[in-house]
Amino acid sequence: MNPALGRLLAGVGVIALVVLGSLGLLLLREGDDAELRELLTTGEVRELQPALFQSAPLRTAQGGADRVYLISSQSETITRIADRRSRRPSRRELLHFDLWAIDPTTATVAWRKRLRTLEGAQRAGVDLRSFDLLGVDGRTLWLTLDGPLGVSLVDGNVVADGARIDAANPAMAGKRVNDPGYIAFGRHGLQLTLSDASQWRIDANGLRAAPRDTPVRDPRGIVPPADYARGASSTFMTRALPIGERWLGLMTEQEAELYRNPPVVPGRAPGERPGAMQQFLEANHVPPPLHQPAPQPYRLWAARVVRVSAAPPDWPREWPDNWGTRPQFSAYEVLPDAPGFLRAGLLRDSGKHDQALWYRQPDSVLVLHADKLGKEGRLQLTRVSGPVGKPVWSVVLPMDDLHAVMPKEQDLVLLGSEPPPASADQKTTGQGPHLKLVRVDARTGGTKTLDLTAKSLEQSK
Repeated sequence: MNPALGRLLAGVGVIALVVLGSLGLLLLREGDDAELRELLTTGEVRELQPALFQSAPLRTAQGGADRVYLISSQSETITRIADRRSRRPSRRELLHFDLWAIDPTTATVAWRKRLRTLEGAQRAGVDLRSFDLLGVDGRTLWLTLDGPLGVSLVDGNVVADGARIDAANPAMAGKRVNDPGYIAFGRHGLQLTLSDASQWRIDANGLRAAPRDTPVRDPRGIVPPADYARGASSTFMTRALPIGERWLGLMTEQEAELYRNPPVVPGRAPGERPGAMQQFLEANHVPPPLHQPAPQPYRLWAARVVRVSAAPPDWPREWPDNWGTRPQFSAYEVLPDAPGFLRAGLLRDSGKHDQALWYRQPDSVLVLHADKLGKEGRLQLTRVSGPVGKPVWSVVLPMDDLHAVMPKEQDLVLLGSEPPPASADQKTTGQGPHLKLVRVDARTGGTKTLDLTAKSLEQSK
């Protein structure tokens, strides 16, 4: 052997040993025996970053089983000690896009489907907004991934994409706009906007196009994602549940004192005839919507509420009354067995509707509240039954921020995040908040939890 070549190979070997030893020491220091074994066995280390679940979840049983569907993007780095060709260390940067199907009954992953992987330069400039979960039409789940993508609810296999839509509708070929905002989902299913500004809906059965507002054959098969909020648990809180002329709601002690007593005009003399200001205050003397609960205890109150004319008190009865109506509250009573709830609201499943969730046997509402203030505080859920406000059960949730609520008749699935504990090591802290899926049994309060962030860090076999 050429002496110079021998010295070169020896030098490469020494460098490889140094790199291998350094990686081994690093992995030993971090206590990751599995990665060390992988390094020694395969000559490479695979490092996953926590998956990002940036899209709203969707719950449906139209695939034959009750499932919660989520999508994620996740970065992976693969480092080899020595490449087979160049005999030098190599590094690969990957970006995976996955579809998850969760069994809510057991809070386990039913399956996980890899839809696409980008590598190296392909990752540059990727707009994660172009990867979104849109909705369900029949047994097809529509996504966006560089254009419309339809997958089976059963197993995640691709059943439709832009090319197949163009093949079914030749007049649309080359006109579809795949930029964010031009692919949507509504009450008639998948909606596409073409380059000429015309809008069309695509029937998942056959992929034929029709004008956007053309009704679908079975509206029950159209399922949108759950409402999704990040950093605003109050999105899923409401103050009260009206039931006919009965009102059930949460108030602080200060609010209860204010609304139980008639409004008073500042500076008004005793016995003075009520004026326009008094009439205005009385008309608006009702508990307002709960936009953001205060860091105070709330209790459940009942009241009687009726609709009365919004006309001025001295409006002649023989004149036409076109003033509409307003609510009039009376007979406030605190529910005697209801405890105080810190920073509380009645749970609802949508930020668009002010309707609290309601369960029967016994008739109950769900109160979402904090167990304590501060960074260590977590959300708590309590089922409270009438008529005296007796708690049926109460559970502390492994989250401090609620992102989505997906109820069924006898259970509900909550999606939220929890920060690492203060005692966590540096590696765990670096992962950031963990996304948690929690199934709550509405009858017993029993819970099952899936840590989606931790699950995403498990190396696939």
